[in-house]
Amino acid sequence: MEKSNDSNTPFDLVLVGHFAFDTIVLQNPYSKSQSLGGGVTYGSLAARFYQSDALIGIISKIKANESLNCLKPISKNKINIDGVRHEGSSNTEYLLKYHDRGRDLQLISKANEIDIHDFPPSYFNTRAIHLTPIADEFTPEFLNDLSKHQEIQDAIIGVDVQGFIRGFDECGNIIIKNGTADHQQIFDMLRKFGPRMFFKASDLEAQGVTHEKDLKKATESLGLTGAYILTTLGDKGLYFKAPNHPLIHINAYRPTQCVDETGAGDCFMAVLLLQIGQIAPNERSFENIVEAIQIASSASSFLIEKKGPNGFQTRWKILSRIKAENEILFKEDNLKS
Repeated sequence: MEKSNDSNTPFDLVLVGHFAFDTIVLQNPYSKSQSLGGGVTYGSLAARFYQSDALIGIISKIKANESLNCLKPISKNKINIDGVRHEGSSNTEYLLKYHDRGRDLQLISKANEIDIHDFPPSYFNTRAIHLTPIADEFTPEFLNDLSKHQEIQDAIIGVDVQGFIRGFDECGNIIIKNGTADHQQIFDMLRKFGPRMFFKASDLEAQGVTHEKDLKKATESLGLTGAYILTTLGDKGLYFKAPNHPLIHINAYRPTQCVDETGAGDCFMAVLLLQIGQIAPNERSFENIVEAIQIASSASSFLIEKKGPNGFQTRWKILSRIKAENEILFKEDNLKS
């Protein structure tokens, strides 16, 4: 039964970030298509499939004259879009060109920035918030305001660092922010939220932010902030550093095939936050957080089996893969290959 959406019922998950209005160009054979993407799309749909009665909301911006029909993949799955504002003259649009070597990603236009005033009052009553920027869309004051907001002091906050280190040149091509000030802002964010924050970074992202070649040391360095740190290695699993606990490695789960990795990180984070948010703060333990990470890893292993946002699975299906025989065994020397 779906939860009531009134002011007294807490959201299970609120996702914050721009929608990506993608133009996808494929070669051999040539094709061109439109798709709705971004972390708020993949994360909200992953959460809906995992927990059918979850109350899920999105905070985003679309251009002033955009029809809400463009968000049908979201609204038809009973995801609350009261936090989507019509504002400005542009959506966040990307051009994705796929080729034999991978893909090229170019920002064509960007919607207006998001700040704390874009939260509908009811959205502050939430168990978890996933910050998933895709185009540097958070104002400098936003994270500071969010960290201090009294109504969300009990909420857990998820962050994928990708959107925070992504910049753009004058042509819209992606560049990585390598400045000391940019990296210091990430450490400042982690310290402000402390143990309320679950921070995910790829191996290269974590190494870049910390200027540390050894991934274990990079993970430990990020963990000194008091936040929960997850540094991912694709099919080699991830490292996890929790406050007051030693660094551990957690294996990934084997998909039947790997077709498309788009959105896997957002699927992972959404399911992780949804699962942990169901546990009362005074009952959260290292063990049940590790269990939540395993569930999230299994969820993302299903997503990559199909093209686009079509591989999401139910809680029962996700839990059925969490078996030792389905783990991809990890060896330290695999990192050298």
